[in-house]
Amino acid sequence: MKNRWRHQVAGIILFLLTLAATAQDTTRSRQDNFRGRSDTARQASDTTRRRGGGMASLFADSAKLTSSDYQLQIEKAYVILDNIDNKSDLGLAVQNIQDKQADNDSVLMVLKDNVLNNSSALNLRNLQVFRSLLLNMQREQKDNREILDSTENRLSSLRSSIKALIGDTVLRQVMRDSVLRLEFSAQLKDMRGNWRSSTRHLRESLAAINLLQTKNSSHAITTAQLLEKINTLLNTSAARIFGKEYNYFWEKDTTHLTEKARSSFARAYQGERKALRYYFKDSSNKRLFLLLIGFLFFAWIYRNIRILKSREGMPFVKGLGFEYLPSGYIVAAFVMMLSIAPLFDLHAPSAYIESMHFLLLIILTIICWKKWPRNLFWYWVAMVILYICFSFMHHVVDPGFWQRCWLILLNVLSVIFGLLFLSKMKEHLHLKGFLRFVIILHNVMNVLSILCNLWGRFSLAQILGNAAIFSFTQAIGLAVFSKIVMEAILLQIVTSRIKRGVQTPFEYQHVLNGFRRPLLFLVVVLWLIVFTTNLNIYTSVLNGLIDFLTSPRHIGNAFFTIGGVLLFFMIIWIAHLLQKYVGYFFGDTGTDDEVHNKGQRSRLLIARLILLCLGYLLAVAASGVPVDKITIVLGALGVGIGLGLQNIVNNFVSGIILIFDRPLQIGDSVEVGDKAGRVREIGLRSSTLLTQDGAEVIIPNGDILSQQIVNWTHTNNQIRLEMDLSINGSRDMEVVSSAIKKAILSSRFIFESREPQVLFTKVNEDGFDLKAFFWCADVFKSAEAKSDVLILLHEQLNAAKLQVN
Repeated sequence: MKNRWRHQVAGIILFLLTLAATAQDTTRSRQDNFRGRSDTARQASDTTRRRGGGMASLFADSAKLTSSDYQLQIEKAYVILDNIDNKSDLGLAVQNIQDKQADNDSVLMVLKDNVLNNSSALNLRNLQVFRSLLLNMQREQKDNREILDSTENRLSSLRSSIKALIGDTVLRQVMRDSVLRLEFSAQLKDMRGNWRSSTRHLRESLAAINLLQTKNSSHAITTAQLLEKINTLLNTSAARIFGKEYNYFWEKDTTHLTEKARSSFARAYQGERKALRYYFKDSSNKRLFLLLIGFLFFAWIYRNIRILKSREGMPFVKGLGFEYLPSGYIVAAFVMMLSIAPLFDLHAPSAYIESMHFLLLIILTIICWKKWPRNLFWYWVAMVILYICFSFMHHVVDPGFWQRCWLILLNVLSVIFGLLFLSKMKEHLHLKGFLRFVIILHNVMNVLSILCNLWGRFSLAQILGNAAIFSFTQAIGLAVFSKIVMEAILLQIVTSRIKRGVQTPFEYQHVLNGFRRPLLFLVVVLWLIVFTTNLNIYTSVLNGLIDFLTSPRHIGNAFFTIGGVLLFFMIIWIAHLLQKYVGYFFGDTGTDDEVHNKGQRSRLLIARLILLCLGYLLAVAASGVPVDKITIVLGALGVGIGLGLQNIVNNFVSGIILIFDRPLQIGDSVEVGDKAGRVREIGLRSSTLLTQDGAEVIIPNGDILSQQIVNWTHTNNQIRLEMDLSINGSRDMEVVSSAIKKAILSSRFIFESREPQVLFTKVNEDGFDLKAFFWCADVFKSAEAKSDVLILLHEQLNAAKLQVN
């Protein structure tokens, strides 16, 4: 009975404990659901949790946010807002677009007025200027669109950050809770100010970007319409200038311009001038880049001249045939800068090129006054005056009889002075073959200009005459430019040799011949740009050439472009030129009998290898050949190597090992197998030894590494020499040995740190047979050392009454 009562009491207690636990869980659940609604509910919840005590307080909910959590979230929000405020700035590129919008509006208005309302007064020159300007504006608008779109995307991402910040639940809880607002009032006040500033800045930037995009789109549409109209006018103008514009020269002139027509021509001329002013303003950065190139060239020449003067090397320069350098290095820098100007703006209008060329003519006239004979100089002055006259004739829009006569007279004088200049230039100008071709072309074009003028094609006569005189003067300037570049390279070589302490004469012509071909290629490209620009066919030729070079070609599944192939071989050609001639700029002509710095020669060799590797990698990347096609080629090349190219690859790898491991260096005296000589060159496939007899022995690199190499100059240039002597006149070994050592040490070829040795091999009745060993300081002068020692022994031992046999 007692047991039964005990069981009932235990069951009742267990039931009560279960009810208590259930009630506690229910209370906790309700507290969690209503947490944060009011301060009273939070206090009741805390009271209930405290009443729970014991295990309940130990396992209470720890997910509640603390003050530090709220503070951290406010700090993160502040950082985000500060970042939005900073990144809402439009940047310098967008500000430049804003500044150019007003100029674009003004220029497009003028061009639109001339092209749409005054097209009958536009000649071929006006249309070419307008077209060049519109093409530049079209490229600029495309770049502006990319800048504006990227800026808009950046601002849109910032706006998304603000939206995410608005939806942050922690910040919203802070703003709703009065206790938390009071606790973080200072931080929230700063964040509100930052919020207003950031959102206002972002809205203003987005509005400005949208406005700029709208204007840029409007300008792009106007530009495209004007370009289409100008292309149509150019096609009709090209047909018109080949037709009969005026009466034949021998017919009476019956055409007269009205005041309205003259006003139209004046409007066209003003429009061209406004377009050119806009272009000169817009292309100021290109001229600054040209000035930088001219300054760097000037600094390069000036530095070399100062080094030569400080080391008293100027007398050595005078015997090398310099004509324009080093005395005229200031004007030479201007010639360099103005000659290469067309390369830095391939779409420049003809008036821009004419202005650059006129400055070049002024500089050339200053040079010619000092460097050329008087007859040649006056012929040049005559050609410059003719150039100015042709430039004025190019603006004649209503030619009468006397204007046409004046143009014919200019053509005749141009031919006469061109022939006189050709007869006198042979001894004073560079690139004579190129100049002869240009002068003959100049005379032919002047004759054609006269014929076109006689037959009423006055516009065509203007174009031919202006292009002829322009090509003539440009060719003379390029000839002087090429000579200055050659002399600058030679001056660098001489300066580097003087710095190394080498003042011996050297054969420099073969060095300059290596630069002649790439320099002639550059000269021809520059001349063709200017020549076709003055014929008003440059844009058409360039567009056709670009289309031809960039059109995809297919061979099976593979595709390529002619431009990619040409670019591939051009980069390889340039890489080979650089690796071949880079040593010249450090005074290494490849013909020195003495090598003073083998380490420098080795570094140059490594530089050549790096240039080649980079050139080939860049050529492959620039050619646009797909990588999977290259892997196929490499796989086929691997099969070829396995079948028959082992020796070539062996020599190539051996060359790389020779370059980096350096068992021998350029200038070392070595013995490879049965060949002995000085290392003259280490190439990727073979190396060259120069023997004492002057023969050049070419040895594959694989053969060098597969044989024993005796390097006499690997760590030092010393060599031990041996001489067999027979001395008569004394039986005293000490006297004989001392006299021989003293005579040997008096030689200037001896390495004094090592004492000579004298070993007696035989005792004679009146003397000794012996061997003398001594060290020569330079292995390349061992023969001179032996001869000098023998002479000294004969003189000094005879003075000591000893005879040398």
